[in-house]
Amino acid sequence: EKENKWIVSCPTGKFKTKPECLILKLDPETAYQRAMMAEVMGNTKHLSGILSYLPWKVILAARVCRKWRVAARLTEIPESVTDDGWHTPELYIQNRDVAEALGWISDALPLIPSMNIDFGLRKSKSFKFADGIDPFPICVPTFGSQSHDDPVDIGDISNFRHLRKLSICSAKLNGSHSYLFDFPNLRSLTLTDVGDLRWDLSMLHGLPKLEKIRCIRNERLTGSIKSIRVVRQSLIDLCLSGCTEIQGNLMHIADFPQLRKVSLNGCEKIYGDIRQIGPHDFLAIEDMTSLPDSIYGGGDLPSIAETPEIMRAWSVLKKRNPRIFPYTCMSLSIYSPERYHNDVHHSRDMPTGVQFVNAGPRLGWRWTNSVAGCGACETNWLDPEPDQSDAGYDEYLKDLKKVETDVGFYKGFFAPPSQEEHLRRNSEVPLDPVLQQMHARRSQSYW
Repeated sequence: EKENKWIVSCPTGKFKTKPECLILKLDPETAYQRAMMAEVMGNTKHLSGILSYLPWKVILAARVCRKWRVAARLTEIPESVTDDGWHTPELYIQNRDVAEALGWISDALPLIPSMNIDFGLRKSKSFKFADGIDPFPICVPTFGSQSHDDPVDIGDISNFRHLRKLSICSAKLNGSHSYLFDFPNLRSLTLTDVGDLRWDLSMLHGLPKLEKIRCIRNERLTGSIKSIRVVRQSLIDLCLSGCTEIQGNLMHIADFPQLRKVSLNGCEKIYGDIRQIGPHDFLAIEDMTSLPDSIYGGGDLPSIAETPEIMRAWSVLKKRNPRIFPYTCMSLSIYSPERYHNDVHHSRDMPTGVQFVNAGPRLGWRWTNSVAGCGACETNWLDPEPDQSDAGYDEYLKDLKKVETDVGFYKGFFAPPSQEEHLRRNSEVPLDPVLQQMHARRSQSYW
């Protein structure tokens, strides 16, 4: 004991804990001994502090008397996890027994911070959940469920009012389960492959402190992206990948002050225009590469001629945060009539991708086929060349030389050549003998 603070770690001593506390490397048996000391002293606060560094299943087993039951109810289980997995704070619901016991678990340990309902790898042992309001008619029985099993109602999840993380994967939830969206302290919500769960983005008003939303392949999710504005001040990570019924304008989330990651891949009903992004939009963004084609400039490039304007629009975010688009960021649409494929060495394939490049403070972009040393076109610079008297000009020249080393076959081209120009240049510029021999062997092995 030191200043009324106790720390109990796993036997290996691998743990994550508060730095201001005294670190005691105790095994579970020793932890029980210390807990007994606290119980003898009659200090429930000390007892709950010790229990907070034990697995939640051990805490349940330790409820042997009234005082220990009271201490367990006051126990705040930390969210940290040890490297060897000895301490797992999440309440995993992967079988019927745990699901049916949610009621008394919520009474015994109401402060559990994290819950995970995951049948992604255990479908053979899944079971039927009770239908919610307005369920969808399903002709095929739930995979892995037995006809004689009664459906399990997990509505007792709503009793865990201190949940900070909720993750549901591949659970056969059918209809509307509004209790899943009423947690005042929830920070992270993950819903993966729960295709029959009926809910709307407007239900997020019950999660006012939400920082992370990851909804993947939720076909029944509806609503407008504008409804997410109820968590405007707190939202950091937004992923609605594969949620095809979501509607709205991308600019509805442009003024979120902490939003760092956006993924809307497959949300073809969301519209917008990258060219509308201004200097005060997406101020904290770090990753916004997964956007649907319905957003102009967000998906594949429609044509070579429209690319310069799109890249200038993206440069607004790139200059603000260099970590955006570290590699090839977009490519010419496969449906573009400008695409072609000539039977040439792969280092001379058509450069269909675009990437940002830097030389000192100077930002530009170029077309590339991603073959290092020879597959890039000339750089389209967005910034003027720095003056020789400027500080760091020598570093700029070094970076510029590195950028130019990737320009080989397409030297002099600032955009992909036409198919006829490509064939003509391929016949005029001899291929390196080593590469030519490799190309011949590859063609021979193919046929």
